[in-house]
Amino acid sequence: MELKEEHKRINQITGQPFEQGFVDQTGRIFYSYLNKIGNDGWYLEEWKRDQAAFDAKKAREETES
Repeated sequence: MELKEEHKRINQITGQPFEQGFVDQTGRIFYSYLNKIGNDGWYLEEWKRDQAAFDAKKAREETES
């Protein structure tokens, strides 16, 4: 299912929606938008705490497909 751009929160640094792999100032890594809109009108987001967690999630997804 295609996510609508108007519900993706904008990255204040790039001016574009967050992209997978973006690292914020606290070291968290953006993984994806979820197909559910929160009370604030934006899609819920999945962030990983560090590179190891990001890589583990990516590897799990690749073995599932």
